[in-house]
Amino acid sequence: MALEHGTFAVDDVSLHYVKAGAGPLLLCIHGFPQHWYVFRHVIAAFACDHTVVAVDLRGFNLSTRPAKLRDNGPWVCADDMAALVRHLGFATCVAIGHDLGGPVCYSMALHWPQMLSRLVVLQAAHPGTLDRELHHNPEQIASGGHWLALRRADSAERLRENDCALLKTIFDGNDFFTAVDREIYLESWRRTGAVEGMVAWYRKEGVGPAEGLTPASGNYAREAGSLIIDHPTLVIYGDADKHLRRGLWQGLDAWVPDLELHRIEGAGHWILEERPARINALIRSFLARTSGAASAVMTPVSADA
Repeated sequence: MALEHGTFAVDDVSLHYVKAGAGPLLLCIHGFPQHWYVFRHVIAAFACDHTVVAVDLRGFNLSTRPAKLRDNGPWVCADDMAALVRHLGFATCVAIGHDLGGPVCYSMALHWPQMLSRLVVLQAAHPGTLDRELHHNPEQIASGGHWLALRRADSAERLRENDCALLKTIFDGNDFFTAVDREIYLESWRRTGAVEGMVAWYRKEGVGPAEGLTPASGNYAREAGSLIIDHPTLVIYGDADKHLRRGLWQGLDAWVPDLELHRIEGAGHWILEERPARINALIRSFLARTSGAASAVMTPVSADA
């Protein structure tokens, strides 16, 4: 399968993306601390009948870092994605987001609803449930300390130490990451300014539990008048994620009425790479269903063998 690499200039940054296939657009948006490569299994499965584009968010991997801290975050990058869709010659897309890519998908649905036909969100919380859980759920509050660490002034320096030793811990106990996978991610972290570009998202948004006089913050779409998502939305989460707890998906249908929710038992945060066959099957089924025909389908899904 041939991969086409491209770049697209927006504001003062250049966005890198990978493109394969032909047909309706699937726009794939990664999270921290990864990049377009996290969607390699999605590209392989869907390029047969879709145009699949996986982008490096601003500040990550081969995309450049904004000069100003304020020019980071889900809302800014929702505008990036809308511009990229137009640049690629499409009027609409299905947006697929993992981790930070999920907030970008939700922000895009709120700010650019006409650009989206459907959403797929993996291991990422809606701003309404995230804000609620960071204020009221002790389990999620206790599990959200990593956001506070990423906001620290010395976070980039600490993540770079000893050849990115802290970032390498995502591989610990996860044998689904091959030696090639590990080297590809490590190469991206070693790029000049890459770690600073990644943590800038957290410093700008201020998401995390309360700390000292700083209140809890989980609503990363504060500019939106309403947090209701009207698009058909597939949400998939692994229930063994040590940072994102199950409460984040309870009551989600209040904000996302046309919701298909699947829980993958025993799966962790890196679900795209841990359970690629199961994820691709769920996405394929979701894309095949008629819009609006299965509102609020919330059946738990068992882990793959």
